[in-house]
Amino acid sequence: MQSATSRNDASSGNCRGVVYRTTCQNPGCGFTFELRITPANAGMLGGSIACPRCRRHGGFLKPQGRIGEKLFAAKLFFRLTGVGPSAREDEDLFGEPGDSRY
Repeated sequence: MQSATSRNDASSGNCRGVVYRTTCQNPGCGFTFELRITPANAGMLGGSIACPRCRRHGGFLKPQGRIGEKLFAAKLFFRLTGVGPSAREDEDLFGEPGDSRY
């Protein structure tokens, strides 16, 4: 998917769609960019997006509210990588045989 990023003001007379002023939440990046969403690329809101500066892929938009007419704030969040559920060593992973809920 292609995304249109722009640093121009969203109040130009011929803009179509809405603009999300997005801030990357990748640690160490913090890049702010404008993501223009039109009916042609509206599917981007449901998928993952890469940051144009740090190039980390797999980010999801989280709306932060309305800034102006057809201008919204959003943050680009990423899932933690390399972090899984932990269990204490002295804990039985499967529980007691009589603890089944089924």
